[in-house]
Amino acid sequence: MDSSMKISFNRCIRDGDLIIVYERHDTMKAVNVCENLVLQNRVGVFKHSDWIRKPFGSIIFSNKGGYVYLLALTPELWTLVLSHRTQILYIADISFVILYLEVVPGCLVLESETSSGSNGTCVYL
Repeated sequence: MDSSMKISFNRCIRDGDLIIVYERHDTMKAVNVCENLVLQNRVGVFKHSDWIRKPFGSIIFSNKGGYVYLLALTPELWTLVLSHRTQILYIADISFVILYLEVVPGCLVLESETSSGSNGTCVYL
């Protein structure tokens, strides 16, 4: 695997990255970074171009003085930012499934689903 593609706290945000914009504990959003776009929310306007080349975990301030954190995508955060529908598996459910199936590092897992991909994301990573 190309080392520049690994999730790392030292890696900087690039155009095209999928990141988590953390506003507060109950308000997070997955965003594809595109240099020409802006994110508008209740705390202000954020230009994506200001995010590029910033390290993950950075605090970005808006035009109104509000701020957000720019976080790297992890399986746990991906599960939290998915829209909550009836068939999504949450972290506790995924842990139970992995334990019940006795999945350990090195196991080959074949998954077939038509939902959010939350379970597969946690198993894969």
